[in-house]
Amino acid sequence: MKNRVIFTIGVVLTVFMIFVGVFVFKASGSNNSVSVEGCNPYNVEIKKGEKENSVEITWRSKARCSAYILYGTEMKNLNLVAIDLEGDFRGKNHKVVINSLLSSKTYFFSIVSGGTTYGKDGLPISFSISSL
Repeated sequence: MKNRVIFTIGVVLTVFMIFVGVFVFKASGSNNSVSVEGCNPYNVEIKKGEKENSVEITWRSKARCSAYILYGTEMKNLNLVAIDLEGDFRGKNHKVVINSLLSSKTYFFSIVSGGTTYGKDGLPISFSISSL
């Protein structure tokens, strides 16, 4: 009887670990789970860069993908480009550094990974240097 309980607990834990390994939380921070595959960005992190008034944006993808960021000061006008140089243009670990930003401005960005544009709920992600 004791062995059967241990076996059942082991099976439940194994199924749970597989479930957790397949599904991750969206970068938007919602409680919805999605299956991450291909060039879909996940574990997106925005933090202050090493230089003054710079930002570092990092993310991962399951597949090796070319990636870059479109950004600007208007949500509907992302007219600037920052290229991912971390993964030799086709990697799984991505990093973009944007320099010379104004601390008083709010910036918007979308990740373009594998030719598809990603944001938060279909919209660009926003940040400001002062809020990081």
